[in-house]
Amino acid sequence: MRIAVVGMDGTGKTTVLRRIHEESDIAVIHTMRAHENPASPFAELSRALSDASAAADALGQVHLKVAMLSLHLSLYGRAERLAMRQGRSVLADRHPLIDPLVYLPLFAQVDAPAPSDADVDAWWGMQKPGAAQAVRGWLRTRSGTEDPRSLGAELLPWGTKSPPELLGLLSRQFDVTLPDGVLLFDLPVHEALRRTQGRPRDSELHETLSFLRATRRQYDAVLDWLSEAHPATAVRRIDCSDRSVDQVTELVRDATATWSHREVRRKARRDTS
Repeated sequence: MRIAVVGMDGTGKTTVLRRIHEESDIAVIHTMRAHENPASPFAELSRALSDASAAADALGQVHLKVAMLSLHLSLYGRAERLAMRQGRSVLADRHPLIDPLVYLPLFAQVDAPAPSDADVDAWWGMQKPGAAQAVRGWLRTRSGTEDPRSLGAELLPWGTKSPPELLGLLSRQFDVTLPDGVLLFDLPVHEALRRTQGRPRDSELHETLSFLRATRRQYDAVLDWLSEAHPATAVRRIDCSDRSVDQVTELVRDATATWSHREVRRKARRDTS
C-alpha cells in the first residue's frame, strides 16, 4: 500500500510520519528530505540539494528553486521501489506526482526573469564546495547540463498544462505512478503560517500568506480532480486544526489500515476471478 501525505507547510506531516515510523514497520519516505532517513543511499546528496534549495530561497530565484525541487523529487522512485520489494506499506511525506500538480502551476504564475550569470555564480558560491560538486553531478545526470537554469526553464512551462497533461509529464520525468491513497493534512492558512514562521530556519519562497492561500485552494482543486479522474486513488482530508500529534497520528493509522484491508480484499477478488 502506497499512501502520500500532502498539504501546506506547517500542517505537521513530518512530525506525524516520524512518530509512525518509530512505532511501526511502515516505511516512511521523506520525498524532499531523503536525509531524514539515515539509511537512505541518497542522504548526502539530499543534504546538498536542501542547501542548494535554501540558497535559491535566499536569492528569491524561482527557476533555481524549481530545478532543485525536481532534483529532490527524482530521488523518490528508487526509495519507493525498494520499500515495496521488502513487502512494506509506504507513507510518503509529499509525492513527486501530487505536489507538483499543486506547486508548478503556482510557480508558473510568478513573474520572475531567468537568473543572470551573476545570480547563478552567487548561488553556487553560497554552497559548500563538496555539496556543490554533488549538486553539479546530479544536475548533469538528470538534465545533461550543469546549468540549473536549463532545468528550471524546461519545467516551469509545465505549470501551464492541464492536470492530465502535467500528470503524464511528471510520471515520465520521475518514473513513478499515482499512489494508492492520498491524505491531505489541512489547516487554516494563518495557523500554517504561524507554525512555519516559528521554525528555526529561514523561510522558503512559498511561505507567504498569499502563496499559502493559493496553495490550499490548489490542493483542493487537484484532489477533487484526482477523485473524479482517478478513483482508484483514494483521497481523504484530515483537519489538523486543534488536534494533537497523537490524534492526527491515529487518524493516519486508521486510514492506512482501512485502505490496506480494502486493497487486500481487492487483490483476493482478482486472484479468484
